[in-house]
Amino acid sequence: MSKYKVLVVDDEPDVVELLERTLKTEGFHVISAYDGISALDLVSTEKPDLVLLDLMMPMMSGYEVCEQIKSNPQTQSIPVICVTSAHTPDARAHSLQIGASDVITKPFYPSELIARIKRQLQARD
Repeated sequence: MSKYKVLVVDDEPDVVELLERTLKTEGFHVISAYDGISALDLVSTEKPDLVLLDLMMPMMSGYEVCEQIKSNPQTQSIPVICVTSAHTPDARAHSLQIGASDVITKPFYPSELIARIKRQLQARD
């Protein structure tokens, strides 16, 4: 697998660290942001191949970040996988309605996360 660039966005440093370690073990190049504003800056400057996005963040929610990524012609083709502790069907449905490619609930199995990421990247290629 070529070295895809994945942007990890979560306001919890422990979650970011876990995701970074999991992705790097699989050969991904990882960049990280701890808030929505930084995430949007990195999406426009780094052009990641995929975004892993927490939904519940202060200042700017993951929903808002996803909507901005998907409404920008320069970034709308980047797959966004929402990673959330919101287990309600409404939260999952809302994520998909605003353009998320997939939704994974926390806690997650690293092997399932990797499989879903690879599926999104293969569908994009």
